[in-house]
Amino acid sequence: MDYWYLWAIFAALCIVTVLVLHKASRALQSHNAEKERFFKEIERMKALKEEFQHADSEQVKNTEPEHLLEGLNAVLQHKIERAENPDACFAAMNTAQQYVYTLYYFLEDTEQGLSFFFKNNGEPLLHLAGEALSAVGAENLVPIVTAVYAMFDENNEAVSLDTAKLETYDAQFAECCEKTEVLAQIKAYIQANLQDLLA
Repeated sequence: MDYWYLWAIFAALCIVTVLVLHKASRALQSHNAEKERFFKEIERMKALKEEFQHADSEQVKNTEPEHLLEGLNAVLQHKIERAENPDACFAAMNTAQQYVYTLYYFLEDTEQGLSFFFKNNGEPLLHLAGEALSAVGAENLVPIVTAVYAMFDENNEAVSLDTAKLETYDAQFAECCEKTEVLAQIKAYIQANLQDLLA
């Protein structure tokens, strides 16, 4: 037993090896799960695009507003992703297409707060948000969105980013934004502009 300490070192190394392998296994599982979620999302968007790329007024009428918005966004997103220049593709879209595309990401991001949308997106979505809300009839949200946009507008030197005010606007927006109501307004807008949206 002169070399008992070697056995102790060996045992410690075995424990460390097991822990490292366990951690690596968990990391691999997490990576694989993330990869699977990514491919499922691609398949979901593809199915939505196929479902709505030739939508007619009857289909639109009978579709839930949130699913309808997702479907139209999938059609527009596919068009942008296929373009050699996505920015130019979006710029070439008609007003209805730009508004619906903007509103999809606006509603998705504002789940985390109004300021989250402005912090995590750029132009032209930022300046289009207020216009799009106004176009669908969500006028009650426009003043708050316009006020927050002024803080993020790089061309507006008269207004700077104010964290305290931003928190107040986030709270006001959360209080007065009824997502279900906005989705219903967007659906009505889609019904009225379906031909332009699928152009």
